[in-house]
Order: sequence, then C-alpha cells, then structure tokens
Amino acid sequence: MDQMKGFSPQQFSAVPATPPSGWVPPLLGWTVPLAVYNSSTGQWVGLPLQALVETLLVAESLHTQDRIDERDKVECDVASGVAVDTVKLKEFEIPAGEVWYINRFNLVTPVEVAGNIRISKFPKANSEDKKYLGTDQAASTDSNYDLGAAGELGADLRLVGGDKITVVAEVTAAGGTTAARTVTLNIFGRKARRLV
Repeated sequence: MDQMKGFSPQQFSAVPATPPSGWVPPLLGWTVPLAVYNSSTGQWVGLPLQALVETLLVAESLHTQDRIDERDKVECDVASGVAVDTVKLKEFEIPAGEVWYINRFNLVTPVEVAGNIRISKFPKANSEDKKYLGTDQAASTDSNYDLGAAGELGADLRLVGGDKITVVAEVTAAGGTTAARTVTLNIFGRKARRLV
C-alpha cells in the first residue's frame, strides 16, 4: 500500500528506559497514527486530539444507561417561622464515575418562598456558583425549563461525577414562613457511560 510508505510498526519487546522523542507504545504490535490521507497533497495529515475527544463525546451522549426523572428530585426545605430574605440551600452531587445529560428542569416553588438553581460547572458569580435563572422564580410557581430550547442553553447540560446542582430557596413573605415549605427541583435527562 503506497499510502503506508514511511510508516512501520514499532516493535519493542518492552517500554524503553528512555523512550525516543515522539515514541508511541504499540497497540497489538502496530502504532496507528490518528491521521487522514489528503488525496490532493498525497500526504497523511495528523488530526488533533480534540477530534478524538469530540467523537467520544458524541458516542458517550448516545449510550444511555439509565433515565433521570422525578425520582432524582432535589428538595430544599424551609422551616416554619423563617424570616424574610433568609436563603436555604440543598446541594446534590453527581455520583463519581457517572455522566448526566440533563434536558429539562422542573422547578416548583411553594407560597412564601422563591427558588433558583446553581450549577457548579458554570462560572462563579461573587465567589458562588452562578444561578441558572437570571432572577429567582417567584413563589407559588411550577415552571419547566427545556435546556435545549432557544433562550436556554441550546443543548443538554452535561454534568460529570463531582459536579453539583444546588437548589436555592429564599423566603419572600414579609412576615416570614407561616408553615414548613419545600422548593423542589425535578431533573429530567439520561445517565450515560462516561468515555471522556
């Protein structure tokens, strides 16, 4: 094969003590470069590692292992008698070794309490995780946020083990809470096999 001229298998019985510059350990006795053949120039052109990473991300997103639904909800409780402007947080961490593709949030706020969501993967705002919503969702509201829609993220939110979702509850009633209240975040999407 003419296009393989210049390429030869690297056959070392063991890893050299000091590998030569550019040495790649052989796979099954052959080193296969990540490259494509450019027919107009007649040369092999190396692909950046990012090309492989992007391909693995696409494959990862297509390999569903489990469904994420209202069973994976996060609830932030606010006790009775809590003063106005008090903020309560409930943090949920994506389990180690998992990757979640979230396509929808359903945030339910009770009377007297507003809600929001913080995502640890987002940039920090005033040394805190940035809130997903620009303004807190008002009390007594049940809203869906389709993350793939225009005006939202435009794609599923990919979170890996260690990333955190935090539900924020802020008391808005002037006299404080008159009963125990719960802000609920229902998360929808899928769990996939992590490749990257």
